[in-house]
Amino acid sequence: MAQKTVFSFEVFDTLVTYRTATARGVLCALRHELRVREDLGLPMRLVEEFLEVRTTADYELRYPQGTEEDEEPVAIRLDDIYARIARRYPELDPALIATIRQLELKLTAELLIGIPETIARVHRLLDAGERVVLISDTDFTGAEVERLLAGIDTRLAACPCYLSSELGQTKHSGELFRQVLQAEGLAPRQLVHLGHDLRSDLRMPRALGIKAELYKGARLSEIEWAYYEEDSLFCQLLAGTSKTYRILHPDASSQALIGAGLAGPLFYGFIRDVLDQANRRDIRRLYFIARDGMIFRRLARAIAHERGLDLDLRYLYGSRRAFRLPSVFEITPREHRWLAERIPMLSLAMLAERVDMTGEELHALLPDALRARLSDLDASIPEPLTLELLEHFDEIPAIREAILDNARRARDLLIAYLEQEGFFDAGPVGTVDIGWMGGSQDSLYKIAASHQPEIEIQGFYFGLFHYSHYTSQRNRKTAYAIRPNHVEDNIVALHTELLAQADHGQTVGYEHRPDGRVVPRLRDDGGHLRDWGISEFLDGAEWFAAEYAHLSGRYSLLTEHFDAILPPLFALMRKPTRLIAETLGRVPYSGDHCDLALRESAPAFGLREAFEYAFRRRYEDRRLMTEWYEASLVRSPPLVRLILRLHPLSQGLKVLVKHSVLDSLKAARALRNYLKRLRLERATGRRLSRELAAARASAPKPL
Repeated sequence: MAQKTVFSFEVFDTLVTYRTATARGVLCALRHELRVREDLGLPMRLVEEFLEVRTTADYELRYPQGTEEDEEPVAIRLDDIYARIARRYPELDPALIATIRQLELKLTAELLIGIPETIARVHRLLDAGERVVLISDTDFTGAEVERLLAGIDTRLAACPCYLSSELGQTKHSGELFRQVLQAEGLAPRQLVHLGHDLRSDLRMPRALGIKAELYKGARLSEIEWAYYEEDSLFCQLLAGTSKTYRILHPDASSQALIGAGLAGPLFYGFIRDVLDQANRRDIRRLYFIARDGMIFRRLARAIAHERGLDLDLRYLYGSRRAFRLPSVFEITPREHRWLAERIPMLSLAMLAERVDMTGEELHALLPDALRARLSDLDASIPEPLTLELLEHFDEIPAIREAILDNARRARDLLIAYLEQEGFFDAGPVGTVDIGWMGGSQDSLYKIAASHQPEIEIQGFYFGLFHYSHYTSQRNRKTAYAIRPNHVEDNIVALHTELLAQADHGQTVGYEHRPDGRVVPRLRDDGGHLRDWGISEFLDGAEWFAAEYAHLSGRYSLLTEHFDAILPPLFALMRKPTRLIAETLGRVPYSGDHCDLALRESAPAFGLREAFEYAFRRRYEDRRLMTEWYEASLVRSPPLVRLILRLHPLSQGLKVLVKHSVLDSLKAARALRNYLKRLRLERATGRRLSRELAAARASAPKPL
């Protein structure tokens, strides 16, 4: 006869879990409910301190003799907890206490979700004719657990339950397992258990001879821990939404997980703020500027739908490359500044592309002497030579006219595209972009105002390093997370930009189609980003936005402090987890809008690359190797990581030499000069004394 085997499962955080980060999130939601329910007439001290009151009652019952370090927890029931609360507040009607208890059960049911992968495991066992039982350390009654499970899966609800609240023993002590073995007539080796708790569901059953496996899926991820606070309903919902995505999408790609767990929480507050400001400022149409604006528009549409906002949310193809040249009416120092930008290098080919020319065309128009010094079109141009080159853009008529003609043609096409997209007929215009310098908006405003002088543009940015002097009441800018002079936050700008990707290539200009429409000209079709997984990434971020907006809308008194979660999220970018480093480090990236060479933003290094990076002197060379040193560090093998860590050391030694040894040499020189000057002054003094004495000696004596 075949040996009998029974399969047991913990219920909570194994078969079902919460839409909040942890079970304590249900109590945070209950505190919110008590604040809203003014009709209950509860004393303020109970409402405001409900978490402490409820937690203390639970703890004192669970550990009646001392603390969790001194004794095993005992089995308790929810009725016991609320009876203890009733004794603490004897003036309350028992019916009110019962109402609060029922609210806790109701909110638990609302916030509970099934875990597909473990429920599917139960179904497979049941389909195979195996016996499945449920075991749980819970304070709910058997009837309540059955009702909670019935709302998730009827087959789960029909499974026999062994509960600590009913049997008076716990898994933690091992006695609940012993009761199951006795009731089922099993030897320990005949029971196979799955649960989430390291002590209760793994170590204890294994100590009894039971086969046990740990389920970790309902635990918070490293990213979710970064913005989790156990007593904050806001943080419970935020981290819980990301956790819920992982639970409901067990086969999600790493790109989708980053979209739902990092990009969604990071950008949600920004987009919600943009929508709120647009409503307050009576801006009815928002243009999300490509390519960074694609994820922002996806989030905005999800939030607006859940909140019932009536806003026209449009996608506008554009870029620095597409806006800068059309904004050129004359070649002035303003144009020199953006033409000379080095991100991190500048070649003649890159410079030519900025003015819609080929490197060969621009090279042919240069004076012979300058042309000879710029024979390699792709070589980095030194800064002094760049400035000398730009001076010829004004001095040589052929170059000047070619640039202005190209700018005029590009401007006419861009204005036609803006007209087609309703840019000039919507009153105040709102634009949404990731940000940094705001130069693209300055260019766009200059172009739009040349066509319609009274136009007003309000730019909304995730971050700005600088408010240019072209900013005005008609060309306003608002920074959300990274603001001018916040130098520490500026460091993470690039890494944040990696989260603002689109499924198409960069806009390099515009063209007329045969049907008369103006369409963007794209550098490429974005195939490299589709290969990376941009679709899954955007879907994950949008799912997060829709789910969080729906869930948070349930709580009318919820206060959302998105500004408080930005620092820990930025810290994750400065010290990325492996998931972040591996996923975002593989994004094909170009640091400059005219740089055609796409590279992984943070590639893993081999030994040769590690030594080169650690000891290269020029920042420009190091940045071409990786845009994100910390992520490359995580992605590289252990020995390579050790070598890469020499880079900060080598830089520190340079600083030491510069600021210690060199300063010491300067101090020594200064001391020598001081002593030399002192000796000279003393010698001069002695000479003057001798001369004075001689003069006195030779002077005629008085009669």
